[in-house]
Amino acid sequence: MNTFAKIITASALALISSASMAATDGSLGADSTGTSDLSLTINDRVQITGVDDIALGAYSGSGVLTGETEFCVYRNGGDNYKVTLTTDQASFVVKSATTLDTIAFSASIDDDLDASDGESLTYNTASAVALAGSNSVTCGGSSNAALQVSFAEAALQAAASANDYQATVTVFVEPI
Repeated sequence: MNTFAKIITASALALISSASMAATDGSLGADSTGTSDLSLTINDRVQITGVDDIALGAYSGSGVLTGETEFCVYRNGGDNYKVTLTTDQASFVVKSATTLDTIAFSASIDDDLDASDGESLTYNTASAVALAGSNSVTCGGSSNAALQVSFAEAALQAAASANDYQATVTVFVEPI
């Protein structure tokens, strides 16, 4: 870039930056007043706390097996968030401790602790429904969301081996 172009560019940048400043200086006199604009940005924030392990115990041999963990989701301003659920097994399955056998499960999320209206989740896909966060980092000392997992009777009865089964579930929350 030639010297003339550099001077023009620098001059234009100086004019743009000085035009955006709203601070003013006072004038010389018995008293004087200056002003300064104050600005800040609040970025979107979300935090999940209180997620516990879901220990389902031994399967009785009939019926579905369901468990849940309740937790707190803070969202600045109490605004909405979405959830994406994954596991260390790359799908909604638990894996045998000693074999390659797996058992499928379904998962749902609920933001009002009323399991009757929770949203079913698809693996590694953000929830379709906007979930309401708490405007308190601690949710007022209680929970405001729940993750529920459910194993169908047919899947449990079809398990190839008697064993302990496990998966690590990751609950990813993000502001919307």
